[in-house]
Amino acid sequence: MAPHPKPTVLPARGLRRHRQDHHRPDQSGVENASTIHRLIYTPRDKCDEHLRDLRERRRKLAEKSPLPEDELAKIDVEIAREVSNLKRPEFTLNGESPLWNASLVVIDEYSMVDEQTGRDLLSFGCPVLALGDPGQLPPVQGRRFFTRDPDVMLTEIHRQAEGNPIIRLSKEIREGRELRPGQYGKSRVVRRSTLSNSALGKIIKDSDQLLVGTNVTREGFNRQVRKMYGRTAPYPMPGDKLVCLRNNHQEGLLNGQTFTVRRVTVKHYIEMHLEGEDGERLACVAHRHHFEQREGELLPYEVRLANEFTYGYALTVHKAQGSQWNRVALVDEWHFKDRNKWLYTAITRAAQSITIMT
Repeated sequence: MAPHPKPTVLPARGLRRHRQDHHRPDQSGVENASTIHRLIYTPRDKCDEHLRDLRERRRKLAEKSPLPEDELAKIDVEIAREVSNLKRPEFTLNGESPLWNASLVVIDEYSMVDEQTGRDLLSFGCPVLALGDPGQLPPVQGRRFFTRDPDVMLTEIHRQAEGNPIIRLSKEIREGRELRPGQYGKSRVVRRSTLSNSALGKIIKDSDQLLVGTNVTREGFNRQVRKMYGRTAPYPMPGDKLVCLRNNHQEGLLNGQTFTVRRVTVKHYIEMHLEGEDGERLACVAHRHHFEQREGELLPYEVRLANEFTYGYALTVHKAQGSQWNRVALVDEWHFKDRNKWLYTAITRAAQSITIMT
């Protein structure tokens, strides 16, 4: 009997391994996992190329005698799908995705899957097992697709050790209660107005990641932290922490992935040697424009196609969803829609301790 094909595992946003201490990477993760986007979509220019290839293959089949009618019918279906795909903007469904023949697709962080992505995923006809935490934030754009009551609800928490006060803090938020200033084991809630600049700097330095609510706050803290470390040049310097803002699977880049700059050369483009939080090293090129913060300026074609990064000392909670660090510092400033989900998501990014600045 032939073995069953292995299920495909798709994190809603790239499965990233974050360093658990200063010496070794976290061992959590799934081998050969992929983002949904990478598995089910392909860039439009590749769709054009695939359509040309299909039409050429059909032409050669049509020259055979007798006509291979079954093969022609199959390739006609593929051609029709690619023609339909070309009506979509930028990215199209991947006609060569392994999901067409998969026995099961496992979705992690299902709360981040929007309606369009969810419908596209189901169009492959593959059974879906969606996993996630209903207490976390919905997608940035559109509504959450997997909204039905779960078939199974797991209640035992494994991210934090049993008895960790982070569990208590997250439950307080999920049950709609406000957090009171005070010490919660290694974690604490403090009034930001009571912190001196030196105390705030120590909190940031002692944390693996600073999380905030808005991009304005994120940009301000990134400038402040870079200045604190003596990095005043507008462009990246060795030691700078960066976050990727756009997927580039050919170069191994995922939206939300963080890196440390090892070497950098600033020319018309910025040539960078980076190290990921899992210790993997890569070289890539970014455009200077992305670090110059020109608000409202239309990006030329070459800039839009360049790898896009920004400084990653501070991240928004929306960008951090799906990630985890041992020690987190949080600026509690989100008093808009989904506040409880935002705060719950922020608190549960921490595995060991969190400092919440209200």
